[in-house]
Amino acid sequence: MKLTHPKSFGLFLIFALTAFLLSESSLYGLTGSLDEGAPMLMGAYAVRSVFLLGCSAIGVYLLHLRAKHQKQSRPLRFVNQPWSKPQMAIAAAAILLNFVFLLLLSLNPNLFSQLAQEDVLIEPLSAVFLFSSAAILSWQAWKLSRHDERTWPKKHWLIGGLGCLALIFFVIAMEEVSWFQRVAAFETPDAFSANLQSEFNLHNFATSAFEYLYYTGAFVYLIALPYLHLTSLLPAYIKRFSLFFGSSFTLCLSAILTAYNYDMWNAFPMQIGYFLTLCSLVSLYCLSDVRLIKRLCLIFLLTLLLTQAAFFAFGSQMSRLWDATEYKEFFIALGFFAYSLDVRRKLARSSVQQPFASEPV
Repeated sequence: MKLTHPKSFGLFLIFALTAFLLSESSLYGLTGSLDEGAPMLMGAYAVRSVFLLGCSAIGVYLLHLRAKHQKQSRPLRFVNQPWSKPQMAIAAAAILLNFVFLLLLSLNPNLFSQLAQEDVLIEPLSAVFLFSSAAILSWQAWKLSRHDERTWPKKHWLIGGLGCLALIFFVIAMEEVSWFQRVAAFETPDAFSANLQSEFNLHNFATSAFEYLYYTGAFVYLIALPYLHLTSLLPAYIKRFSLFFGSSFTLCLSAILTAYNYDMWNAFPMQIGYFLTLCSLVSLYCLSDVRLIKRLCLIFLLTLLLTQAAFFAFGSQMSRLWDATEYKEFFIALGFFAYSLDVRRKLARSSVQQPFASEPV
């Protein structure tokens, strides 16, 4: 059986899952796989991380081989699509801001933690990016509604998809600011007083569960799906909705979020997301024929390595171990903002005759 055959990937997944369950059972008894605290980097836990890295590398390698095989018959044009000047500027600003945060972490951890507190800087900025994303997609849906049905067949499906995404971003943004409870200064209703912080929001009723759902969902939508789209590995019936998949710009910019791990490093979803992102960047570097795209993949790859290393080295200085997650949520919001700009650019460049077609980003 060839490694490029889909069955090879399926067999690997079965093997990896079985080995993973056995290792988790021996280390945590399957009950502490999501425990939070200071990163455990030695002994059996180091072996566990190496195992997760190896599985991630093999999984991406099998997908990479399939993409490389397809590349021999037809070019992977999505991987080679250039970034616009505004996209380059946003990416440069994101990397610069990331290293500013890391400098604060190493030189002034108290300020790093202070900026992550409610209503100071990081949380409001996250909400701004999410509100902006919702506004951009809502505006695109409204513009699309003005087009004639004859020029945009099935436009109602597009409008519905854009509207749903805009609503999701809006709700997440409102949850970030507790639906402006502190701004409006209203009391927490009795029905919400039982949540973790006694605030008017839903996510604090089950903070950890919502965090894992949010972080994993962001990884899948902003990194995993764009990678499969860029490498033309998505099934044909899904490819027609390529408007809703991010470009290499979305993937690279969002990659930073996977490296903001400290108190949640021991949780396997965080390590898997981080390792898969590293391997995906290596894969895109090898698949692209454009020197600039290769260089960008390499820059973001090094950024991820340095960022996670910085948290291992200086994370213990944070006054609150979970401060890294506030910055992670900031980069998730920034990733969704980049994604909304991607969608806007695709709509602007889409062919009137083929609105669902895969267009350059």
